[in-house]
Amino acid sequence: MLKPLLDRIEQGQEELFDLLGRLIRINSENFGSHGNEKACALFIRDYCRALGLETELYSPLEAPGMTSHPDYWPGRNLEERYNVTARWTGIDNSDELMLAAHSDTVPIGDPSAWSFDPLGGEQRDGKILGRGACDDKYAIATTLFLLKQLKALGFQPRSNLLFTAYSDEEFGGSNGALAACLKYPSRRLVNLDCKNFEIWHSAAGGQVANLMLTSDTPLDSCGSMARALPAVLDAIDAFGARRKAELAANPFYAGTNIPDTALRYMTVQAGNEGNDLNQARVQFVFYTDKTKEAIEIEYDQMVDDLRRQLADQGIDQVRLQPVTRFFHYIYTPKDNPSITAMAKAARTVSGRELKVCGSCLSDLSIFLKYGSPLAYGFGIGRDFDAVGGAHQTDEYIETADLLEYAQTVGTYLVKTMS
Repeated sequence: MLKPLLDRIEQGQEELFDLLGRLIRINSENFGSHGNEKACALFIRDYCRALGLETELYSPLEAPGMTSHPDYWPGRNLEERYNVTARWTGIDNSDELMLAAHSDTVPIGDPSAWSFDPLGGEQRDGKILGRGACDDKYAIATTLFLLKQLKALGFQPRSNLLFTAYSDEEFGGSNGALAACLKYPSRRLVNLDCKNFEIWHSAAGGQVANLMLTSDTPLDSCGSMARALPAVLDAIDAFGARRKAELAANPFYAGTNIPDTALRYMTVQAGNEGNDLNQARVQFVFYTDKTKEAIEIEYDQMVDDLRRQLADQGIDQVRLQPVTRFFHYIYTPKDNPSITAMAKAARTVSGRELKVCGSCLSDLSIFLKYGSPLAYGFGIGRDFDAVGGAHQTDEYIETADLLEYAQTVGTYLVKTMS
């Protein structure tokens, strides 16, 4: 079965590339409080139904116990931000393996800043171009393509093989991932949202948060608020230094770039173009291996210290507000047999040695905590700071990488599901 599959992938690679282009042309931007995943979910549902798979389209709100779950994140208008789960029934009809990839993308931003149509899905110079190309529609295209090729070859999985395209991943949502775990618990789970042919076995904890200052006195200039910001930055820098030190000492993250990016600033702002002159805000994101409870103690201490420090500068309120859910630090062993099987598949296909390491904030945190203790990530997305990488203008994926990725995942499926 393996050689015929690899031959079909090689011969049908243009179909794979075209499928990714079609998915890119479907706008599925996530804006946090709402999203456009519906049309993409419908496309995936129809594709899977055409393959004869049992397929369910569902809002995350329909998952049992969703809105009362401790990791449900409200305010995301999920009614029509659908997940799609397809099940290929196996010989023993038990849910063995779920492949998962998210259907939403970050916003396009200013289309004029792009050098090509962000929704064009164009193939050029060995690249497939457009929003979502490397985060995370390449993974959806790969899985759909593999399911079609395996069906055509008459493959029959020994146990149930599931694929979920989940919504609301960006901006710390994770509601789609949580719903998939609650509705379709599986023994093994591979989240196909990962970078650089890496395997992520550890999910960093962390959060995006706002630290906000307010003067109760009306102001005609934001100058005094701006002058208070250095103290805020110093406090957050100290908080970030602790995060860097703890991750540098963690064997899952030591030697990676994660400790050096354990704190990142997203916004530093006083006033708002003539409005809110009595307010200032610093938004930051951090990674940690500490618990939510431990971090909240540090939050409280930081706020109390700043209140005392800034009281004589006319700052009447200092508040810390979470912007996203808190991601839990959690991991699966590096010698997890499913990880070993994926690493072996990569060696079989190309001789590539997959790097097994920790991740930054991703829905692997949810999948490991609530989906399967054997969950991990494997993908070929491109780094956030790369030209054309995830969340960047002119986003793209290399066609050669996509082909190798399909061959690797296909080999893994044949070897572990036969």
